[in-house]
Amino acid sequence: MKIRRLHSAVLAVALGASVLASTPAFAATQTSTAVTAGGWPTRDWYLQGPYQTLAACDLAYEDAAQNGQYTGLLYCHWFRGGGPYPAGFYYEVYIP
Repeated sequence: MKIRRLHSAVLAVALGASVLASTPAFAATQTSTAVTAGGWPTRDWYLQGPYQTLAACDLAYEDAAQNGQYTGLLYCHWFRGGGPYPAGFYYEVYIP
């Protein structure tokens, strides 16, 4: 039973990644995605935010994309909070 759940989770992640990668706005910002051997992102990705609304996060993301100072960007998403980060909308930047 646990094996089936694991396969379902892996399939869901793979499908989600392929859908996001096929989205032009997402794919265009993926210039460098360093990934460890286990498949998890390296610690060079940092949250930028929080923003109270998705529109405010989108505006900041577009500004960062046009600025060109980051190697990679990940689009806005909701983060429920944890550690030093309060809940809100964040985008992620890659700083090697």
